[in-house]
Amino acid sequence: MNWRPIRFSIFTKLVLAFVIVISPLYLLGAIMNQKGSAIIHEDISKSMQQKADFYLLSLETEIERMTVLQREFINDEDLMSLSIMSDRLTVYERLAAMNRLQTRTRFIKESSPYIAEVKAYIPAVERTISSNTAVSVLTREELSRLGQDAEGYIPPLLHSGDRLFIREYYPSPYSLGRREPTFILELEISVPAVRQFLKRLPGYESGGAALLTGTTAIVGDSDSRSARQIEEALRGKWVGDVDPSSEGGDGQASSFSLSDGTYLMEYAFSEQLNVALVVYVPENEVMGPIQKYKLYLWLISLFALAILVIFAYWIYRIIHQPLRKLVGAFRKIESGVMRVNIQHSSRDEFHYLYGRFNDMVAHLNKLIFEVYEQKIHLQQAELKQLQAQINPHFLYNSFYLLYRMTKAKDFEHATMFTKFLGDYFQYITRNGADEVMLGDEIQHVKAYTEIQSIRFRGRIFAEFVDVPERIRSLTVPRLILQPLIENAYQHGFDLEQDYCLLRIRVYETQSEAGRSLLRIEAEDNGKGMSDAAFRQLQARLEHGDREMTGLMNVHRRLRLKFGSLAGLAIQRGRVSGLIATVVIPLNEGPEAGGEAGVPEERRI
Repeated sequence: MNWRPIRFSIFTKLVLAFVIVISPLYLLGAIMNQKGSAIIHEDISKSMQQKADFYLLSLETEIERMTVLQREFINDEDLMSLSIMSDRLTVYERLAAMNRLQTRTRFIKESSPYIAEVKAYIPAVERTISSNTAVSVLTREELSRLGQDAEGYIPPLLHSGDRLFIREYYPSPYSLGRREPTFILELEISVPAVRQFLKRLPGYESGGAALLTGTTAIVGDSDSRSARQIEEALRGKWVGDVDPSSEGGDGQASSFSLSDGTYLMEYAFSEQLNVALVVYVPENEVMGPIQKYKLYLWLISLFALAILVIFAYWIYRIIHQPLRKLVGAFRKIESGVMRVNIQHSSRDEFHYLYGRFNDMVAHLNKLIFEVYEQKIHLQQAELKQLQAQINPHFLYNSFYLLYRMTKAKDFEHATMFTKFLGDYFQYITRNGADEVMLGDEIQHVKAYTEIQSIRFRGRIFAEFVDVPERIRSLTVPRLILQPLIENAYQHGFDLEQDYCLLRIRVYETQSEAGRSLLRIEAEDNGKGMSDAAFRQLQARLEHGDREMTGLMNVHRRLRLKFGSLAGLAIQRGRVSGLIATVVIPLNEGPEAGGEAGVPEERRI
């Protein structure tokens, strides 16, 4: 397969060059925007991560402090007395010890805003001492529930539904076996206080934070419309497996989607508390400025596209359109249309080129006209030379034949002969017209063949096919058929040949391009020509030999008049002899018209 290189116009090359120049700048801007977006996203993620780490550490410290207070409470004398020696105490001593314990629980509760309630469960006296309410009875069902919670409890936090506790079983539930504890100390974490703590984290208007435990997700902004959705999303994502390391590891950015959009999320996990602190913020709030930059990038893209279209149109107007006009003018010149004049309104380089082009066309027209005039003069000179070649020789033979017929008293043939001879010389000596109608040219040839038939009476015969009337009015150069007939008499027929026939017929054919061609054919049954002489004659006709013979004269005048499709063709006869054919185009075409390249107003 032959691959041809793609050819681009100058207009296409200029537009491509502009695109190539502007594309790196556009791509650089897009890459910088993308890199900037990634850097800002990373910085925001780091900021959220650092905030989550800091607040989780604060929460760990606070819970550890509460745990220390709770453990110090274990050594309280009143608590030990009521738990171990309650049967030795009087009623008054029991009530006084319970009041002192309740005061101690209230002191612990007031020590931290994150403590909702402090309780001491004492099975020995079947009482529950609370910092918030009066002393109540400890039922067996409640004690059983507390024992069940001890199974699988990993200090310090106990997750029970939506509530968080810090409990201290004494002795430790791992050393009790199936026995009941001596007492149980319980600190309930205040979920509203934790929510207030979480509200301070995000630093964004629509952001938030959540604390993930084994059973629940505490969302800071519980009053927002999306709080419930966020809580459910976080529950479904991590609750049950609090450690979110399966989502990419500690400190790795993540996200979740809700009906109102996508949220960016950073988290910190506490192995000490077995909880995760999640900080989340709507992506559109954080990345809003970046999205604006992306919008600006799209606007810049549209602006660049508009600039490209304007630039292409501008190039088309100032370069491509004038260049096409100039190329079109050159193509008209190539096709032979010389009446071309192009104008350019702007005073630029094309104005100068158009002016020089018009001057060139005017100069070419002048030169062509001069050459054409020379051709016309040459044609007339060749015609005169042809007449001079025909007249003396033929005149001598004709008068000598007339003398013989008169001497032989053959007055009938002498009368006919003088009639044909008069018609012949009347046509020959008509110097005023270089072109005649084809019907007159054929009539002249008939007169010439009649003269020759009388001259070679009984030996040479001429046969004419009727010519259509519409063909007879065709204008042709004068004396284009007689040289063909004369050549047959002089070189085609053998003087020793008994029967010589000259057949002249006129017919139409079609060229390969579909143009109608008129063919005037003169065929003789003479001896013909040798192969060498035949090839030489064909070569002279093909290459336009400058030697002036009758046949060459006819061939050149036909070409000059009708163009390259016209001329004289020689071929061997169907049986013997030669066929000389005059070819004349009947319809217009790029090769059918004569005087190619001559302006219409200067053609004759």
